[in-house]
Amino acid sequence: TISISIAQWPKNSRTAVYSSTFIITIASAQVQLCGPFHMILDEAGLRQIAEDIEQAEEYEESPPESCMPLTIESVPLSTEIDDNPERKRPYLPSCYNVYDKIKGSIHLAFLSHLCFILASLFYLKLALVTLNWYLYTKRRGVPQDILDEDTEEVWTSWTSENGADYIFDKWEAYRLEYELFYIMGALFFVFVGLLDLIRYFDCLNMVLVLAGVAGMISALSKTYQTRTIWDFVSVHMFFIEAINLLLRKHDYEGVACFRVGDVCFLIGA
Repeated sequence: TISISIAQWPKNSRTAVYSSTFIITIASAQVQLCGPFHMILDEAGLRQIAEDIEQAEEYEESPPESCMPLTIESVPLSTEIDDNPERKRPYLPSCYNVYDKIKGSIHLAFLSHLCFILASLFYLKLALVTLNWYLYTKRRGVPQDILDEDTEEVWTSWTSENGADYIFDKWEAYRLEYELFYIMGALFFVFVGLLDLIRYFDCLNMVLVLAGVAGMISALSKTYQTRTIWDFVSVHMFFIEAINLLLRKHDYEGVACFRVGDVCFLIGA
């Protein structure tokens, strides 16, 4: 910033030439002034201007090395460009380099697949527990409307009227297993979504995270209608994730095996 306070405007031609030449030289000399600059245009100030003009002209003709502008030829942005020609990006901050190492880690891929297997096993166990409970209630003659309501008040009232307190105890045990396996399966799918988000840097992997969260909310819901709504959301989120898996390009060997797994996930959804 150059701040000039004019105390007395120059009246003769000599000082006018000095003033105009000083402004033109400052505009063309590529000299960076750091900090505020204050000057009074009196006789001493005009002499200082003349000296500055001479110095600026000398800088233009042969500038010192410290005043040379930084260019790509004088200061390379990154020495890694020439050393590693396989880099796809010319220059990136260090955080991106760390991300490249993390996403290519075999340990991260193994952890993601392990969480996926555990989540699938929990969902399989959930399905078997639900099927076992359904067959048990049919053998005991429980009406379908009681199964549809599936609340503690309804079960307490029905078992009291029919003298089937043992069925209520079975229902409580079933509800505990249902919540446990549903929450664990959904939680591990949340982990899979977060790990795949790091591995592929694809925002669509957040769909799997949302599917798992919706599943946990469904497991903790107290009414049949609320559970049905959150199940609806969770299952359709899994379906969107299945489509995302089919559209993804796998950079590994044995791509056909991955495609079979993606198709199985789509059918399961």
